[in-house]
Amino acid sequence: MNTLKDVLIFFSYKNHKTGYYKLLFDPLKEVEGDYDLNLHQGSLKDLYIEIVDNKLVVTESMTGRLLSDFDYVCFELWLKSPQQALAAATYLERQGRPFMGHETLNILCSTKIGELVRLSDSGVPLPRTFMSSTAGILTRFKKDAPFNYPFIAKAADTFGGQMNYLIHSYKELKDALAAHKNQFFVLQEFIPNKFDYRVLVMGGEIKLLMKRSRDAKSDTHLNNTSAGAEGEFVPISDLTDQMQADALKAAALTLRSDFAGVDLIINSETGEHYVLEVNEAPAIQMGANPPVKIAAFMSHLKDMAEKGDRHAN
Repeated sequence: MNTLKDVLIFFSYKNHKTGYYKLLFDPLKEVEGDYDLNLHQGSLKDLYIEIVDNKLVVTESMTGRLLSDFDYVCFELWLKSPQQALAAATYLERQGRPFMGHETLNILCSTKIGELVRLSDSGVPLPRTFMSSTAGILTRFKKDAPFNYPFIAKAADTFGGQMNYLIHSYKELKDALAAHKNQFFVLQEFIPNKFDYRVLVMGGEIKLLMKRSRDAKSDTHLNNTSAGAEGEFVPISDLTDQMQADALKAAALTLRSDFAGVDLIINSETGEHYVLEVNEAPAIQMGANPPVKIAAFMSHLKDMAEKGDRHAN
């Protein structure tokens, strides 16, 4: 007697407004028994994407099962949820599970979702993280919150501290998500801190280090200079060798070694450091002390241009 094989068929969302997903899935479901298959429909947008102890874990919310539990996964339609597709495919590949749709592994990390996925399972220290749709977040945190309050909720595709909240209760979480209905949020454990670092990487090297400190009397948790924090350039040696290595590794993993701003934070209670994100376009011409940043950037451009000229000759 044959054992049925579990196969997950991924679509971008749970449902399509015109019924298109049903039109595609139902004919396959009707004949699954003829092929000893047990088909399940999956929603990329509603995935539970987690980073626990720096390890990536991805759960399909419609079935409540880890992606690694399926015998095979098929990415039928994923273009409307590319960052989630990257997360799913990356997890499957790392778990050694077979799937259809390997082109999803080459999706660029264009939001914080992709960044964190690329950084996971690499040894780069990351805060405990949970990512899903608004519905997925509210469902998970109402039943079994993966970390305690307060925690950080920030939009996946913004910058400069925009749409970044310190959440103290389930009501605050609901209100923050309701205020930005079309946003996908990244939730992370709050790291107690007094400041953070912006590590400017150019050409695979750390060129500048900015220490960003908020006013101790302010009511914000943000260290972004665009949010009013003070930014001062400090010696690169203020970072330990391991912090420097982790910042450079983070830039490399996100394919941003040529130019990146790596945000690094230190737990003021334990001394442990974490990489928060890797900015692909750190502010050079604006923000704190543009002349210093512009000088470093222009010097780097000059060096690279001269190297190119020597290579041509």
